[in-house]
Amino acid sequence: MTAQPRQSPYLAVTYSNEWVDHYKAQRFIDIDPAVQVGLRRMLPIDWGEFDRTDQKVRRMFGEATEFGLGRLGISLPVHGQHGDRALVSITSDASDQDWRHLRVHYMRDFQILALHMHQAILRLEGETMEQARLSPREQECLFWVAEGKTAWETAVILGLSEHTVRCYLESARRKLGASNNTHAVNKAGKSRLLTQLP
Repeated sequence: MTAQPRQSPYLAVTYSNEWVDHYKAQRFIDIDPAVQVGLRRMLPIDWGEFDRTDQKVRRMFGEATEFGLGRLGISLPVHGQHGDRALVSITSDASDQDWRHLRVHYMRDFQILALHMHQAILRLEGETMEQARLSPREQECLFWVAEGKTAWETAVILGLSEHTVRCYLESARRKLGASNNTHAVNKAGKSRLLTQLP
């Protein structure tokens, strides 16, 4: 699910039409913790963390299983640089042990996939993504990360504290819509932002 501010959400699912119709008819969106909790979070949330003491939530998950959805799942929020948001959910019927292994092993891939899906939907919907504007310090910090330097080494080079460097890197990631420093360097490089150092 992807949405720009004040727009209806774009919904793309691999679930059956029967489940989607049932979900809408029962207004599960109002109680679905994947949506209610997931869209407020920055980090992925495993469905095992949801409070299922509420009878309506238990019923929703029970009916989802009856409709063939995976019994286990994870929801990955995406927050774009223009206020746009997305939530990508992945479900599985693996054993609890296999799911723990898959979740840890593929989490980074899941996050990058969620970002790319969100950006692809924005392009399909005709949303133009303005080029991010990084401050000179954000550019410098990304440049040194691209050169293989750690946050501490970058801090020494630039005469800043390591905490300040990490803050600049976090700000650059947010502006670029990147999931990590490597992704930010890649996106900044493609936008030629690292060749414009002051």
